[in-house]
Amino acid sequence: MPSFSFLKSSKEDPRSRQLAAPHDSGVQLNNDSSEKVQRRQSKRDYFRNLLKISSRSSESRANRRKSSQFAVPTTQQPPSPSKSPDPPISPMNKPLPPPPPASTQVDPPPKAPVKLERIISPIDMPDLYKIFSGAPQFFARAEGHNTGAPHPSVAFPWDDELNIRDLTDHWKIHDEAWGCVTAWPHITVQASRNPVAAEEHHERQRAHFLPRCRERPNMLSMQGLERGTMGYQAALEMGVADALEVPDENADSSPEYISEQRRIFLHGKDGLRPVTDSVLVEQLLDISEVYHEDPQKNRRQSVELYTLLFTKILFPPSRVTEHDDPYSLKVQIESLIEVLAAPTVWVDFSLVEWRIRLGQILWGASPDPDPDVEVSVNNESVRDPGTERYWLLVQILLSCELLVRLDAMSMYMDQGVIGATPVEIHRFEKMATPSVKWSLILARAWLENIRLEPPSSEAVKEKKPSGWFSSSSASANAEAVATDGLQALKFHGRHQTRQLSGLLHFARNIQWPDMDSLSSRISSNGITISDSVQNSPTGTPHSMSTQRSSSYFARRPVMKRAMSLHKHVSTIIHPAGWLSNSYISGLILPGEGLGHFLMSTLLENDQDAVSRLGDQANLYGGFIYRGKSFWSSACIIGRVLAARKGASECMGWIYSDVVPRGAREGWVDVDVEPEEPIGICTTSSLVIARTDLQDSSQKSTKPRLWQKQAVEHDGHLIGGADFSSVLPGDFILPSDEASQVAISVKFDSLDLFAAAESGLETPTEDNQTPHSDLSLAPTIKTYSAMMRFTVVSAGEEKKEVNVALNHDIHFVTAHPCVPSPYIDILKAAMSPAFTPTPSLKSGVHDSFKGHPLHKGFTYTRIPLSTLMTTPISASFNTLLSPPTPSNANPPIPSPTHSSTHTTSSTIPKVLIIDCTDESMSFFPVAHRPSATPSSSPQESSPQSSMRGKKSHHEYGSDLEMLGRALCAERGWNAVVSRRGRGCLACAVREVGALGWRVILRVA
Repeated sequence: MPSFSFLKSSKEDPRSRQLAAPHDSGVQLNNDSSEKVQRRQSKRDYFRNLLKISSRSSESRANRRKSSQFAVPTTQQPPSPSKSPDPPISPMNKPLPPPPPASTQVDPPPKAPVKLERIISPIDMPDLYKIFSGAPQFFARAEGHNTGAPHPSVAFPWDDELNIRDLTDHWKIHDEAWGCVTAWPHITVQASRNPVAAEEHHERQRAHFLPRCRERPNMLSMQGLERGTMGYQAALEMGVADALEVPDENADSSPEYISEQRRIFLHGKDGLRPVTDSVLVEQLLDISEVYHEDPQKNRRQSVELYTLLFTKILFPPSRVTEHDDPYSLKVQIESLIEVLAAPTVWVDFSLVEWRIRLGQILWGASPDPDPDVEVSVNNESVRDPGTERYWLLVQILLSCELLVRLDAMSMYMDQGVIGATPVEIHRFEKMATPSVKWSLILARAWLENIRLEPPSSEAVKEKKPSGWFSSSSASANAEAVATDGLQALKFHGRHQTRQLSGLLHFARNIQWPDMDSLSSRISSNGITISDSVQNSPTGTPHSMSTQRSSSYFARRPVMKRAMSLHKHVSTIIHPAGWLSNSYISGLILPGEGLGHFLMSTLLENDQDAVSRLGDQANLYGGFIYRGKSFWSSACIIGRVLAARKGASECMGWIYSDVVPRGAREGWVDVDVEPEEPIGICTTSSLVIARTDLQDSSQKSTKPRLWQKQAVEHDGHLIGGADFSSVLPGDFILPSDEASQVAISVKFDSLDLFAAAESGLETPTEDNQTPHSDLSLAPTIKTYSAMMRFTVVSAGEEKKEVNVALNHDIHFVTAHPCVPSPYIDILKAAMSPAFTPTPSLKSGVHDSFKGHPLHKGFTYTRIPLSTLMTTPISASFNTLLSPPTPSNANPPIPSPTHSSTHTTSSTIPKVLIIDCTDESMSFFPVAHRPSATPSSSPQESSPQSSMRGKKSHHEYGSDLEMLGRALCAERGWNAVVSRRGRGCLACAVREVGALGWRVILRVA
């Protein structure tokens, strides 16, 4: 047993002595006992006391834990008399230490840790609605079965204010005469401002049938708020434009084949009856009367319509499809659709070329292409020099009959009468081909605008045979005068005054020279529709009875691209030609044709212009006239010059005071290439795939509009992320400060260089068209264009910049937005990324006005001066790479800024070209429109707030024009975002939705 002799040391622990004292108080020990007894007693007392202290301390700790968990107050039990008293423990209520002296400084207590609950918790949907209030959202949705490509649109679904929901990125139609440019429902500015016109518009919009067939691109969106640009919807529809639809090259469309098919169609036992000229004119007059009469007062029963249709125009149906009512409107509608859907027989107005040549068939010279073509009618073999006109009028009659019955069905459904079932509607959409639907659009335009004047009795008496057409003894010469009833039939416009007023409005907008002469001629009724086709002058373009040939388009282009499909086209300008008649009559189908007709009517009724410019015109190029230049919006020169101060744009034509060097007064054509394809990788890095035009056409991918999921994902407010996982830290604030120092840009000149072997293949003495005796010299030359600028930057010498307009690119106006007043919801979350970029000049954070940008979007912002010094051979990825940090101390701030956050998003990175500098005055940031009744939507919209500061003609600069020219040189489509009209974040999202890569930020 080990020794415990150390316990009796004189240096005994005082704590042991204190613990043992109470137990030794009740025991009388003899001080004279032996040393052995004392030692044994000391050992025994020590271990006993040690075990008691350990047990009591553990019990005290257990009681404290129990009391803290259940918080149950316990009463202290008195000690048992049989037990010895517990040893004293350290008191819990010790007195506080004395306060420190006054001279002593005490450290402040440590701050409580910051709670991170608001940063890691997702944003509630109501807060997300507030944060993105006033932000446009981009969509691409299908309209249903048999409706073609999806429909792109921009909406504000998270806003209730009407002034915000009505924001658009394009101009409204400002004249009633221009309403025919689109098949989309719309209200012109004139109608909205004039109560009488608004009432008339409402009266015309009674229940009627509206075919789900509209022009592509949407002509309402073709003129953006920025001159020389278009809107979001038109930009996406360019890839599926109507101009890209061409006839099937494998199908036989020769004149002989068409004549044979029409002959077979006429001799069938069902379908179309043999309709004489007199019956055709009579039925056209009758259907016009039915359309314009009040349906509430003079409603015709379906039996009456059935009798007229199947006794004079069509054969009765060979089978009964409606047993309940065999004379119903449904039976008549189905029969008319079957006839109009016959292939090859009718004109297909889904093709842009035929929409433009509609007036040429009615007012042009005799369109028969082959003098040997004979059609057997009533057992007579006659040659018809007016075949195309006859078949067009029959097609119009059948379309009008179908439209009147569809309007009646729509009216019955509007009044609560049971109409067509969903199954029948689906069947109708399937039977009605695009050609049938466009025939219905033609029928509406015909009934609304054309008034027929039947031939006089003298003209009827001159008619020799009793067949449908003119005399078989008519000469094979295309200039021979036909004397049948259709040749003497006159077409008058119902709204000629409205059309002439629209012509004057157009001339005023493009600042046409000699406006006084034009106004006096219009006021004196000097511009009218030519009475008949015989008055058309020699040389008017002739129609061809094939869908593959056309003298209106002198040469078919090689490039197949929307709105530039007819790259080298020409028409012939003559007084009182069919182009003028088409416009003055108002018989214009939706699409690009209205702009051609407006300019052609202006030229055909200006003798000085025809003498100076010549009678051959390129309606997709431009011309120099009286110290000014006028350009089609389909020409890249016009789209770039439109950014210059003082330019103007109206209905597809752009005026500029810039006169090109290197070309004489007259028409010009520009040689360009398509936009440069930019390859998209799965990461944010990019590669440029530079290919030849032939290779790019062969490797062309599916149009962007068909990728509707990618459109909505790449332009989504939260980058396609899940709404339930959106955190405040997922957003950043793009800086909108000018990234370059003061820079002065001055436009010097526009130089045109004649291309080798330029000039159109126009008819000459050795190469004449089949029906033209007129020899035309190749007067329209093709040029390549280059712009010269003088640039002076702060601290640098003046230098000259030459930019070649090599590519046929497009610009889009960034959609307007209204800043949200609830941005503080994100600022309160203390997100480290949610801070504006410090100012390069002052170092302080600029105040943010706009919407936040989700981390799924990345961008790089460079000043225009940096792009000018970058060689054109540099890859797109080089411009997107952020600059290397400077080694200077302190570091010199770089003008190039790139988003620094990392993301796993597949949305490609965007390049922002800053076309502003520190010296420029910016438009004021648009505020949320007020909802007071006194404020109109136009007065409170962001675009109107800018017009209050500057008119439409006053804004623009040479710096903006240089930015557009550089994009044209490199082949980049670009979105033009103006500060004050829309924020940078919304522009980045729109670029993502379009699938483009470049933003031009202007002031």
